[in-house]
Amino acid sequence: MLDFLIVGQGIAGSVLALQLRKRGQRILVIGNHKANSASSVAAGLYNPITGRAMVKTWLADTLFPYLSNFYQEAAQTLGVQCLHPTPIFRPFITAQERSVWQEKAADYPEFIAAVVPASYQQANLIHPYGGLLLKQAGYLAVRSFLKATRTYLEAQGAYLATDFVHDRMHLGERVHYQGLTARRVIFCEGPQAYSNPFFSTLPFRWVKGELLLVTLQQPLAMVYNRGVFVVPQAACHALVGATYTRQDLSWTPTAQARRALEARLRRTFSLAYTVQDQWAGIRPATFDRRPLIGLHPQYPQLGIFNGLGTKGVSLAPYFAQVFVEHLLSKAPLPPEVQLRGG
Repeated sequence: MLDFLIVGQGIAGSVLALQLRKRGQRILVIGNHKANSASSVAAGLYNPITGRAMVKTWLADTLFPYLSNFYQEAAQTLGVQCLHPTPIFRPFITAQERSVWQEKAADYPEFIAAVVPASYQQANLIHPYGGLLLKQAGYLAVRSFLKATRTYLEAQGAYLATDFVHDRMHLGERVHYQGLTARRVIFCEGPQAYSNPFFSTLPFRWVKGELLLVTLQQPLAMVYNRGVFVVPQAACHALVGATYTRQDLSWTPTAQARRALEARLRRTFSLAYTVQDQWAGIRPATFDRRPLIGLHPQYPQLGIFNGLGTKGVSLAPYFAQVFVEHLLSKAPLPPEVQLRGG
C-alpha cells in the first residue's frame, strides 16, 4: 500500500514527491510528461524584487534561503545541478524611480547587491536611468529538473507514465485506483485541475503565458527583468517572456504574443537576435496570488498542492515542506494558503 499517490509531475508534484521521499514515505507519482504542462514551458525565475512597482516578493526572507538549500540538496539526490544562481538586473523606468531606490535600497541589503548608474555597461542593455542589481536570484532549469526527477522516481519504482482518470478512483477508508491503494491522493495537476471534479470550483485564475527562445550575438552574464525577462541559456540562447492573457486560454502560440515580446526585447537590448522557437502555457494562478494547499473538506483522503502561478520555483520547496508537516504531523497550514472555496 502507498502512503501517497501524487497526480502530476510539474514543479509542484516533483518537489512534493522529493519532500515526501525524504521523510521515508511510500509514494507513486502518476504523470504524463508529454501532456500540456505549465512547468514544461516555465522560465524558472526566482526573483526577490518583483512586479511593476518593484516590491519585495511575499515571504522572500523565508522562501529564498529555503529554496537554495532545497535545490542544492536535490542536486545531490538527482545527480544533476539544475539551479543557476544568477544576478538579475532590473532597469529603472524614470529618474525619479532611481532617486527613490537610492534611498530605499538600504532596506533590502540581503537582496540588493547595488544600485547601478546609467553608465553601467552590460551586453548592449538599454537603461538610461540605471537600475537594481539583485542577489539571491537566478533560475531553475525547469525541464532538466523535471526530467531528472522523473528518472530518479522511475529508478525507485515510484513513477507511472500515464494520464489519471478521476472517475476510476474509488474512495473508502483508503483510495483505490487501477489496482493501487493509497492512504491519500494529492493532486498537483496545475492547469489540468479545471477537470478535477473534486477541486475544479476552487478560485483559480488561469493565465496564458508565451515565451520565445532566441539566439543572441553573445552570451549573457545575468538575467534582465523589467517589462520582459531575458534568461540566459546555453550557447548564446536566451528565454524571453512572458505574456499574460486571460482571454485566449489555448495552448497555441500566437503571432500577436511574438510581436509583443519582440517589441519589448528591442526596447531592452540593442543586441541582434534570432527567434528559434515559441511556446505557450497556462499558469495555475489564483486571485490573491497565494497557493492552494490542503485536504478536501468532505473527502480528507484527497488533497491538493496547486495554484503556484508564476512563482512555482520559489514557492514549491517551502510550501511542500509545510504541507508535508501538515500531512504527517497535523501541523496547521498558514491561513494564507488554506483552501478557499471548493
